[in-house]
Amino acid sequence: MKKLTFRPIYLLNALWLIGLMHILYYGLRPYRHYRYEDRVQPDTQAVILTLGLFSLFFIVGNIIQLIPIWKKSRYQCYIFLSAVLIFQTLIAFMGAMHAPPYWATFIINGLFLLFIHFLAFPIWALYHTYKNTAQK
Repeated sequence: MKKLTFRPIYLLNALWLIGLMHILYYGLRPYRHYRYEDRVQPDTQAVILTLGLFSLFFIVGNIIQLIPIWKKSRYQCYIFLSAVLIFQTLIAFMGAMHAPPYWATFIINGLFLLFIHFLAFPIWALYHTYKNTAQK
């Protein structure tokens, strides 16, 4: 029987699905228009665009995991994913003024991804590296 091991890609895909459900939850609910004060149904195409923009980081991350360059140059892949995430956050902040709730959840999810990518993942990687070197 094979022993199941934890891989960061599993956490990445779980965060992707949770983030998509979070955006979709607010994308299906009517919201109050900022100017007219009446309830407005969200535009389906705008919600799909928001889901696509949120998925950009995860699609690139999964593709990088599948190609063999991930094993050889992890730092370059991390820097490339960082650039994708910063681009995604820049797009999110550019559309922030008078944004509907699904766009606000896109911004919140993007900030959470920034926290995970730039703080939690490097700490986990360092812990994993030092744990493996201490066992040798």
